[in-house]
This record gives sequence, C-alpha cells and structure tokens, in this order.
Amino acid sequence: MDSLDAWPTPVTFDDRGFDRDVLRQLGRKPSRDDDAATPATSDAPGSEGSAGGSSVVEEEADQAPRDREDEARTPEAGTGRPSLREKLTASLLLVIPVVSALVIVLSGVRFADSRNGWWLGVIAVVLVLAALSWVSVLRRTFAKAQRHLAARLPGVVGHGVGIVRELEVESPFDEDGVSDTVTAHLTVRVNPTQGPAFTGTVDAVYTLADAEKLTVGSHGPVRYLRSDPEHTVWIETRLDDQKVQQIYRAAAMN
Repeated sequence: MDSLDAWPTPVTFDDRGFDRDVLRQLGRKPSRDDDAATPATSDAPGSEGSAGGSSVVEEEADQAPRDREDEARTPEAGTGRPSLREKLTASLLLVIPVVSALVIVLSGVRFADSRNGWWLGVIAVVLVLAALSWVSVLRRTFAKAQRHLAARLPGVVGHGVGIVRELEVESPFDEDGVSDTVTAHLTVRVNPTQGPAFTGTVDAVYTLADAEKLTVGSHGPVRYLRSDPEHTVWIETRLDDQKVQQIYRAAAMN
C-alpha cells in the first residue's frame, strides 16, 4: 500500500474501554479456541504474536513459548488458575515483610533490654536481606505475569490493516465558533493478519489539518477483539514503525 495514503494519527483516542474488554477476556478461563490461536500467532516473527503481543508486553513476547512449556508441566495448565508454585511465590510478597517486621521488633526489644549492639547488626542484616529478597520475588512475579499475558494476548487481540470505505467528518463549527478538532466517523474494511476480512466502524478526533488528509482509501493499522471483530475495531497508535510494517506484511500475506 502507498504510504502517502496512510491516515493521520488521531489527536485523542480514549481506548480505555478496549483495554477493559481485553482484561475482562484475559480473566476468563482460556477456551480451546484461544489455546489453538496462541501458538499459531506468537512464534513467527511476522505473525500476530509479534505485533499483537507487543502492544502491551513487547519485552516479554519472546518468552511466551517457554512459559507455555512450563504451564504444561503443572496440573493447572489450561485451567486459567495459578499453579501452587505461583501461589506460594505470590504469598512471599506478604510473608517476607511480616516475618522481617517480627524479627526486627523482637531484636529491638532484646536490644532495649541488653543494650548489646549485636542486635542492631541483626536488624540491619534483616532489613537488607528482606529488601533484596522482596524485590527479587516482586520482579519474578511481574515477569511471570508478563509471560502469561504475552502467551494469552494474541488469542484475544487481533491486528490488521484498515482501509477507509466511508468517511463522515463532523462540522468544526459550534456555539463557541470554530473548533480546533473534529470527530471523524470511519467505516473501514479490515484485512487482518489472520482470518477473513471484515468491516467495522471507528470514531476518532483529529485536528482540522489532519481531518482534511482523510480520504476514502486511507489506511492504517488497527486492532480488534477476536471475539467480536466487527464491533471492536480501534485505530492502533501504540506500536512502533517496525511492528506496523510487520502487520502490513502479515495482512498482505493472509
């Protein structure tokens, strides 16, 4: 596609509703369709996993296959529930501060009774060890959560290239005069990186100058929920140029 026809970036684009829908679906028990879609879309460099997962967890997407292998060894694999080891690791985030606080209080009491500086050393060592171990557990927990997200996200969120088929731009005139921005209602034909093409609608706010650049035939990257693609199309503004090119190539090969 001609890059000169690429649509401009919206001024404001409140996609928190989209993120809420994604999190809601990620919280559900994984379906067989999700499990079937994830391996096919998360491993290939130009596939959905490379583009889709990067929108939230770009740094961890390459670890998703290893995470699925780890999950396969646990009884809870495929149930959407955390394993026993994950629960124990998460519990350390609470256990470490509680145990450390208890040891520090007891050491403080002993120091008050004996005035022995050795107890101050114990307190210092406990504080350092507790801080280091708590941070280490926290980082492992977040890394594990990101790998889970990277493995599940491609089965929930799809990407593709949207082409404007119908365009309606609201008038910039209002009761205060001429507005600096206008709302554009776009009907787009989406060529996804996987699956059949479909049509959806998008509303976005543009500056007056950018709105004039919108034409039938303008195109750009979009994302959508796989569960309801026609009604959940959003303009993709979070990816860098390399990821956008991957989406274009994958859509062209689909």
